[in-house]
Parts: sequence; C-alpha cells; structure tokens
Amino acid sequence: MTAFTDNLQPLSMSQLLDRAIRLYRSNFLIFVGIVALAQIPATAVNMLGLWLASAPDLAFNPSASLTDFWLEIAQSSGFGNNPLLWLGQLVSLLLVQLATAALTKAVAENYLGHKIGLFEAYQRIGRHGLTLLVAAFLSILVILGLLVWWVIVPCVGWISGLGMLFFFSLVILPLVAPVIVLEHRSASQAIQRAWDLARRRIWWLIGFMLLLGLFGQLVVTGPGVLSIFILQGALGSGVNTTTTSLIQQVVLLLLNLIYLPLQLTCVTLLYFDIRVRTEGFDLAVLALSDRVDSETVRVTAPPLEKNTLPRWEEIGYFSLITVAIAVLYIALLLIFVVAALGFSGF
Repeated sequence: MTAFTDNLQPLSMSQLLDRAIRLYRSNFLIFVGIVALAQIPATAVNMLGLWLASAPDLAFNPSASLTDFWLEIAQSSGFGNNPLLWLGQLVSLLLVQLATAALTKAVAENYLGHKIGLFEAYQRIGRHGLTLLVAAFLSILVILGLLVWWVIVPCVGWISGLGMLFFFSLVILPLVAPVIVLEHRSASQAIQRAWDLARRRIWWLIGFMLLLGLFGQLVVTGPGVLSIFILQGALGSGVNTTTTSLIQQVVLLLLNLIYLPLQLTCVTLLYFDIRVRTEGFDLAVLALSDRVDSETVRVTAPPLEKNTLPRWEEIGYFSLITVAIAVLYIALLLIFVVAALGFSGF
C-alpha cells in the first residue's frame, strides 16, 4: 500500500516530471508499444494516401490571392485531389484516440501499482476511444464558439477570447483523455469536467503545460525539421513534394513513438495531482485500500460543478493571457524587423 500511496501527494513541476520520466522508463516497451500499435498503421495510411495522390510541387506565385495560395498548398499536399488523404486523416485520428485511451489506462494502473500489459490496456478501454473521438469533434465546436466570442463580442470578448482559446487548447483539451478513461464520462461531460479541474490552478497548469510543450518542441519538432533539411541536402534538389512528405512522415513517426508516451504519462499524472490537491483523492485511496485501481478513480470522482461559466476573476486571468500573447507577438515582430534592418545595412 505504501509503495504507491506515497505517489499520491502534491508535487512540484520538477517532481511531476521526474515521476513521469521514471514511470515511463520502467514501462518503456509497454508504453511505446501501445503508441506504436496505433501510430504505425496511422502513418502507413497517410503515406499510402500521399503516394497515391501524386502531389505536385508547390510553386510560389506572388500575384496569387491569399485564398488561391492556401488552395495551392492544399493541392500540393494532396488534399485537393485525393479523398483517400481525408479518409486517412480520419482513420489516423481514430487510431490515435484508441492509443491515447489505452496508454492513459496503462499509466494509471501502473501508477497505482497494478502492472498491465500492452494488449490488456487495449482490451480494457471499452468504448473510450470512440468517446475520445467524439470529444475531439466537440472540442472543435467549442473552439469555434470561442472564436465567435473573441471576434464578435465587444470589449470583453475582444480582450479575453484569445486567452480562453489559449487555455482551452493548452490545458483543458489534454485533461479530457484521463477524465473519459478514468472517470467514464461522456464526451460533453469530460470537457466540462476538464474545465472544472483546470480552473482550480490556472497559472500553475499553464506553466507546466508550457514547460511540457517546450520539451516537446525540443524533442520532436526541432529534430524533425533538422532531419528533413539534412535529408533534403543529402538527396539533392530533385526530390519532389510527395517524397519529402513521405520522409517527414517516417521521421515524425519515430520521434512521436518516443515523445507521445512521455507526454501522455505527464498529463495523466497531472490529472492525479490536481485531484490530490483539490479533492483529497489520496485520502479516498486510503479509505478504499482493499480495491485501489482505476475503478477507484471513477467511484471517488465528484459530480460536475453547476457553475460552468467563467467567473469575472477568471475572465480577468484570460484577459491577462491575451495581453501577454499580444506583447510577446509585438516583441517578436520588432525583433524580426530590427534583424531585417540590420542585415539590410550590410
């Protein structure tokens, strides 16, 4: 009992990352295998669609309108002339949700002291993968609603809308998976429950997710872009867009197989940390010591909060986020302008 109940205590950012990395290392083959079972077929479907699309090279036309430019990008990537790519994206999305559900289940069980294998994790997710898929589409509707709030609502919407979009995408969306898998919530209830959890530690969660996102950029995006440039340089300028896209798919697959399990492990442990801090989940585990597993997470979950609308205090927080994003954007723009003027002076 002591071995895993010691894990259920409030953690700092460094402690949370440390425990996630330790759990990931001790279950490396299982966690990577869970992701690989979904990512490899998903990547194969996308690569098949790209290969069949015979995508032309993208030629920049400075006289083209913005709409024509984006249509040309879509056509060059194969989406404009091959419905298989759209089908491949849907299949990939479903497979990724299945892997997310299975890995969340595996992380939770192993964190609570119950070893489960690769195939057992998939067997025990039930319909949670489909629920996650529905939640993904509902999240798109929420994002569209927040965009309307941001663009249309005068004053309050203009200053808080971007902050709401940022917080929803960065913090709330990742928490939907553990809520669905561990609490057995429906898609709409999971989004509301994720908001209930996230609003309790807004600034701390933003800091942690930014740290995790920065780590992901360093581990996945940076090496991925660098490897593409290296391969293009090695293969020469005769490589067309389709070949480049296929190479990029393989590189990103290899990098995601390493990083995605760690990311989902961090998010699942973050879910536990929020519940320990705000709902006394550690005390509930001690009270139910005879059957402590992922089912304990479900039976101890409180009902949804009735007040789902942001409070004025929270709207103020989102407004501060909007201002911070605007200041950062202006600062980066000024840096680019100064750099461009500096280079033009030589």
